[in-house]
Amino acid sequence: MKASIEQLVADLQSDERQVAEAALCRIDQGRSCYGPWSVDDGRDYPKEAFAEVIDALHYCAAELVRLRRARPRTDGRPLRIYVCHPFGGDPEGNARKVTAICRSLVEGGHLPIAPHLYLPVFVDEQSERGLALALCLELVAVCDELRAYGGVVTGGMRREIDRAEALGIPVRFITEVA
Repeated sequence: MKASIEQLVADLQSDERQVAEAALCRIDQGRSCYGPWSVDDGRDYPKEAFAEVIDALHYCAAELVRLRRARPRTDGRPLRIYVCHPFGGDPEGNARKVTAICRSLVEGGHLPIAPHLYLPVFVDEQSERGLALALCLELVAVCDELRAYGGVVTGGMRREIDRAEALGIPVRFITEVA
């Protein structure tokens, strides 16, 4: 049995759900202006339907950029950004990537919060994984924003993202690593 579009959208993560809802809204707005699509209305149906979807996606992308644009702080302190990035597998390589990301954030006037760079000094990731994750989740709670890097969301990253979303902290997914 096919799921309804409403159920499919409801099952998405919050940021994905916002995009899908905005796209559907934009398509409905187009239909209210131009009428429903019908194959016998003399138009090139596939081409125009595709153009309508592309228009909706452009609108959604612009809205997401506008909504997620960093808002200047009014209290004078830099934006505290939690750097959410894979760690296991290649801890040294990932630490180098996180260092470059942090440098870029500092150059942008932000305060990076990157436990990858200092927790390994006093917490053993292998034997104290629970402690490491608990400390990371506490750090997420004091940040203004979480940025997820690396293109892959690991289990630990998912917990950090879920924590941020539960606290109403904006989450941004960054596909390009500094």
